[in-house]
Amino acid sequence: MKKRKLKNIISFIITVSAAALSLTGCKGITGGSSNKPVFKDGMAQPVFSYSDLRDPGYSNEGSDILRYCVYVETDHDTDGDGMADLVKVFLQVPRAAAEGRYKAATIYDPTPYGAGTDNSHAEDDMDLLNPVPFDYDKLYDPGEKRTPEGSIDTLDAAYEADPGSWNYQVPWSEEQGYIYANFYDYYLVRGFAVAEASGIGTYGSEGFELCGLDLERDSHKCVVEWLAGKRIAYTDPYDNIEISADWSNGKVGMTGTSYGGTIPYEVATTGVEGLKTIVPFAGIASWYDYTNSQGVPLNFKVAYADYLAAYNAGAAYIDDNWTVIDDDYASYLYQMSSDQEATNGDYDDIWEKSDYSHDTDKINCSALIVHGLNDFNVLTKQADLMARAFEKAGKPYKLVLHQDGHNNLDELEVNGELWQEIMNKWFSHYLYDIENGIENMPKVTVQSNVDGSFKTYDTWREFEFEDVPCRSTASDNGIAKIDTTMIASFSDEYMNSTDDFTRPLTRDSFYLSMPEDTARVYDCDLKEDKTIYGVPEVHLKLSTEDTSLEGLMVSALLIDTIDDETPFKAYMTKEQLGDILPSRTVDTVDAGEGLDYIGVKEFVQSNTTSKLITFGYTDLQNYGGGYDANEYRAPEKDTEPGKYYDYTIYLQPTVYTLQPGHKLKLVITGWDPYKSPLDEDYYNNEIDDPSQSKFTYSFTIDEKALKFMVPHAKGK
Repeated sequence: MKKRKLKNIISFIITVSAAALSLTGCKGITGGSSNKPVFKDGMAQPVFSYSDLRDPGYSNEGSDILRYCVYVETDHDTDGDGMADLVKVFLQVPRAAAEGRYKAATIYDPTPYGAGTDNSHAEDDMDLLNPVPFDYDKLYDPGEKRTPEGSIDTLDAAYEADPGSWNYQVPWSEEQGYIYANFYDYYLVRGFAVAEASGIGTYGSEGFELCGLDLERDSHKCVVEWLAGKRIAYTDPYDNIEISADWSNGKVGMTGTSYGGTIPYEVATTGVEGLKTIVPFAGIASWYDYTNSQGVPLNFKVAYADYLAAYNAGAAYIDDNWTVIDDDYASYLYQMSSDQEATNGDYDDIWEKSDYSHDTDKINCSALIVHGLNDFNVLTKQADLMARAFEKAGKPYKLVLHQDGHNNLDELEVNGELWQEIMNKWFSHYLYDIENGIENMPKVTVQSNVDGSFKTYDTWREFEFEDVPCRSTASDNGIAKIDTTMIASFSDEYMNSTDDFTRPLTRDSFYLSMPEDTARVYDCDLKEDKTIYGVPEVHLKLSTEDTSLEGLMVSALLIDTIDDETPFKAYMTKEQLGDILPSRTVDTVDAGEGLDYIGVKEFVQSNTTSKLITFGYTDLQNYGGGYDANEYRAPEKDTEPGKYYDYTIYLQPTVYTLQPGHKLKLVITGWDPYKSPLDEDYYNNEIDDPSQSKFTYSFTIDEKALKFMVPHAKGK
């Protein structure tokens, strides 16, 4: 493949002509190479010269990109200091827009990690919990609004800007502030402005970090409103000098990955004016479904929001060394942790506060939803929930599913086109009204597990189900009893084992090696070359004698294999949390105007004897529930010992083709030690013999009632 140049002769002529004009800004800030963005082939072209914001001697003087910070005023006083909270926003704006030569569209990354994090306390946040009850209603006090005592325009603000307000070391961790600031250089030289805000309660802002609650969402909504000219911001938290986004065309596109991909979806549910599109990567639509599954917690520590909030809560520390935290905030963390722990996996009001999957009435923008099929951190159900929400709202959306794990798609080619170019077209269309046809791309684009190529589909939520026969050779009486007593012992032994090359054994092989009394393996007769497309369903009839226990996980795992010995090629992620595929660089592309070349990559398959395709979990106490999380509230009465109940385990949405010669296996077991070490003593190595785990239970499967419903694509 030949190297491709993204620059074009038109942008070159404009660059030379503009530079010759020696365009001059306010108060002696000089520079400038173009009057406005240039579009060719439906994409914004690189016409502005790049300057590195990390340069130790950086100044806005002479830079085509102006950088500065503002503080957007919100509507609530979450920290109780009497004043409405301010959110710090770091802005990178093409000089030509600030000089009034055109109005710039904004790409907004709301990742809470950006401003600075503190893992030293969050890893064990018990020392941050103040065991005093907290009233959530206090968070909604409006606080006093500031009265502007003057105003300033962008050029003057850029003249006075201190690079130390974005180039700083985060207290305690000494990490770089605004760590994602360089991620969007590609768009800056093409005429987009870029905004980054970590939200209330994060370092540099005011208020409490609330991890998924509506007030965190609304703080980012306020930033969009300021970019659209509908809200006040100030140059700093002290002087009440008002500043407007005088360079903005009022159109905003939000994007980010993981937590940063969550907030764009949350803000979209508000219908805020100015938000035209979102591009979430690996985002969360329901924090319940991130932390729980069908009535069962996914970890022995049911609470999660308190940990993640503490991790990002730079504004709540009252000393510069991040060692003493605000007492009220510590009480909030305690209350949030206690309330979530009390649910023990059941859906409750505390989870509904951070579940936006049903908020569809106000959605008024488009979405390009992207998720990795091998993401075992944020699972694919989250992308499905987003797609369902946009479908219900009747708003345009596209779904892109790739073979990587918890990651974005930068540097990958999709059907011969670099992902940055696809996003360029998407943002150019929705933020600059460029007619490039990107809105007509197929509803669903999926990377094949066979060869890495991309295939397209007309529909997503319309599945056709096939009842696939499954059989077990382990018993002939149609009854299988699963006992979890030895899961911890086997897991401990397996995780400390290696193959013949001293490599750790993979999770994918773990389930097929489990002792017979801890798991039941079924051979499923799915025809070769058939593609699973959608949400597989496992219908079970189960009973248990251990009805006095709660949160009893039943796991269903779908695995591709040939036999116990023969290896085959598959996309295998290598990190437990990041879930990143190995890749190699196959080409380079000029990103333009002083930027480094983009290394075009392709994912690499690995040898394996089994491949975990998808999985799902439910609670023995929560029978009869459906796909939606709100169907898993605490049952009105416990199950009766020895009585059979009907369960459906909904596996994670997937697209997977079974290749010739391969076999599909379904594993039913108890708690999954890879996802859910439910026994805290085992997890913390506080018991010598893992077989003595206090959290043990058993259940019986009526194999005659087992049904495995495999979805296939409907339409083209």
